[in-house]
Amino acid sequence: MSSTPHALAPSLSGAKLGFVTLALGVCLFMLGKNARAQEAVEAVRPVQFEWNENQQLLYGSVSFRDVVDASVRTKLTRGLPTTIALTATLFRTGSLQPVATTAQSCKVTWHVWEEAYKIELVRPGSSQIRWTTTLEGVLRRCAEARALLMATSQQLPVGTAVYLRAKVQVNPLSPKLLEKIKRWVSRPSATDTAGPGDALFGTFTGLFLQRIGDAERELKFSSKPARPRVPEAPKKGES
Repeated sequence: MSSTPHALAPSLSGAKLGFVTLALGVCLFMLGKNARAQEAVEAVRPVQFEWNENQQLLYGSVSFRDVVDASVRTKLTRGLPTTIALTATLFRTGSLQPVATTAQSCKVTWHVWEEAYKIELVRPGSSQIRWTTTLEGVLRRCAEARALLMATSQQLPVGTAVYLRAKVQVNPLSPKLLEKIKRWVSRPSATDTAGPGDALFGTFTGLFLQRIGDAERELKFSSKPARPRVPEAPKKGES
């Protein structure tokens, strides 16, 4: 009984092999590009808005710890310098015209002799240097914004509902953003934010709403419309 030999698949020629390799490379590139695009999709997360006691300054608090993924954690634990920058625009509910802008930049550097992280934190109205020995301390200061100045009562009437749009970047490749943030805190009105009529407002909104350059990691988010909390006035007889 004779058996029929199996047909052998023809070997790929050099040209065909090169084409397949190129096609595979393009597919991998597109997958990576799509992954980065999905990472930058704007999500919704809670932001706590609150006026100060005299209802002159509006502050906001938000966490974005998820921007620090395994890769960023590795950089931090290895002592590689890392910058985490938050930029945001504030809007009245139902409007697409921003009323104020805000930002926070956090540069983290590991110092071998001190065995601690040096944190250079830049926010509207202040530039601070803090030290921490733990990664948790870095996340608490750099992957969260606590009581970040958002607007003033001149830019936004008390009682107005608002929402926030924000972008967080790890190690922005464009130095323009960090330069603008540093210029912000050196302004004469140190307790003010950049709003309409401010020389920096147009520049900042352009940076926030447009692509300003690639970063090692990026995420975007917005908040649900909310009416900022107003502290209760002290009762008579209370100091």
